[in-house]
Amino acid sequence: MKRLPALMLVFAIALTIQCVASGVEPAEPLLREVPPGLAVESSVEVSPANAKAIGPKLGGEIQRLTNSVVRVHGRTIQVNAITASDEANAGSIHASLGKLRPHPFIARKGLVVVEYVGQEIDPALAIKTSYELRLIEKPGFVRYRVTADLATVETADYMACNLLFNQFLALESGLGQDAAGQIEELSKRFTFGRTLVLRNPALDGPSTKHLFDPSALGSKASDATITYVFGGLVTRQNVPFVKAAIELDVDDTGFRETTMAPPERLVGATPFWPADDPSVILLARRITAGKSTNDAKAMAILEWLTPARNLKYSGHTGSRWGTGKVLEQKFGHCWDFSDCFVTLARAAGVPSRQVAGWFYGTSGHVWAEFYREGKGWQQVDPTGGGKLACGIYYVPYFTSENGEMPIVYVSMPKVETLQTK
Repeated sequence: MKRLPALMLVFAIALTIQCVASGVEPAEPLLREVPPGLAVESSVEVSPANAKAIGPKLGGEIQRLTNSVVRVHGRTIQVNAITASDEANAGSIHASLGKLRPHPFIARKGLVVVEYVGQEIDPALAIKTSYELRLIEKPGFVRYRVTADLATVETADYMACNLLFNQFLALESGLGQDAAGQIEELSKRFTFGRTLVLRNPALDGPSTKHLFDPSALGSKASDATITYVFGGLVTRQNVPFVKAAIELDVDDTGFRETTMAPPERLVGATPFWPADDPSVILLARRITAGKSTNDAKAMAILEWLTPARNLKYSGHTGSRWGTGKVLEQKFGHCWDFSDCFVTLARAAGVPSRQVAGWFYGTSGHVWAEFYREGKGWQQVDPTGGGKLACGIYYVPYFTSENGEMPIVYVSMPKVETLQTK
């Protein structure tokens, strides 16, 4: 991702940023009731004298100025909020900042003008923050285009997928002194071929498009996936890959209606999801006791998976330890939480499968979906215990019904918003 230089609103005024302790109200009113997935790390108000001194530099009278640091779905962004004395001054301040910082790094709602700064922020993070803080209306529909260099992996050491991706990023940035050597070693833990398995476009509607360079020679679809076959492939550090362009629509429900009942195998065990293990069955029964519907059972499992309650969100980023080990060690990351959800759901008789792709404004992500009786497939995010509803930020282009879902990017994907409404 391109790094954007931080433009400090405080104009070199030194401020001591204090961490907001539990129960301490943030100085900025916008941040006093943040939605799930956001956390205020610090929030201070600039002294009235300093705020008054800054006002003329921004072309308007300032009533209040706050500097806050917020974690938005795992990423940090500084939120500088300026409350103007009236509409005219708010307009002047917004126009003045707009000359220094382009959209979407400047936002305005009423008398409040917000500037986003930080070393690692990008447009997606700024847009997402404005949505979540209700500075701009959050759309109910988004059409995305994902452009990604995807390795054609046949078999994978899943604990090495993210490690290999990181070494490609290090090589691309020139920061990894031994990235080429690391890629060579990590590649030995994979088998590469000429196929690429993606989520079946039929699951997300006829407007979903898959385009490739080189073009696929053929494809074969199953209920949940489509396997593309390629001829000659280019390589990067001897790793074959395909340039994929994926266009798809998502909405704020994460739900896909279908009248087709899922096959029996979607409540069955697999090597990745030991739903027939007696201890897993016992745990699933305990978690879902008294629940009779798929909805109720799935929600109970998600509640059990709430981070820091029974499992910690901890350990190696990109880990996939396996369900049994995760339940034993009681920690993991997104793929681990997803594996646990699918395993427990199936053990409770709830048809389920795994979903992966990109979490807009953040990173690659793995989540899940389960079947709502007689209705269709509902996506859920086990990593947050279901607290963060799957909606417009979840961009799905991988799915698995058996746990096999090798994902290796050989460069940073590009995620574009084509349309919102």
